[in-house]
Amino acid sequence: MLSKISKVGVSLVLGMSLSYAATVDEVKSFVNEGVELCKQQGTQACLKEFNDPKGKFIRGELYMFAYDFNGVNKALGSNSKIVGKNLYKLKDASGLMLIQELINIAQTKGEGWLDYKWSHPIKKKITPKTSFIKRIDGDMFIGTGYYK
Repeated sequence: MLSKISKVGVSLVLGMSLSYAATVDEVKSFVNEGVELCKQQGTQACLKEFNDPKGKFIRGELYMFAYDFNGVNKALGSNSKIVGKNLYKLKDASGLMLIQELINIAQTKGEGWLDYKWSHPIKKKITPKTSFIKRIDGDMFIGTGYYK
């Protein structure tokens, strides 16, 4: 009986860790899916979907975020309390001006990757993370990230 319980416990731990293990391809695909939704249904409809805690844009560690070029959060699948707040001056754990860097990528390149340090939701410690973002609707970008 104890060995069955141990096996179930190990399976649960492995399942949790696997659900928090995204790949570069999964991240890009996730963001591209979001871009397509915005093109098809319009910005307001896609932001509503991104903010839905039970929606299809929350998958394991992946959740969609969106910001305008003033730094105002328009969507954050992991924390709806942040939506509408200006996070232009938000810094990561190393002091990187996170939102400003993401805005710069969106404005100058249209899309790209950014490495930074962020608190891991399961490990509860600062962990290297990378996000992929794409510009949408002229003055806004969407993206998601994964822990390395």
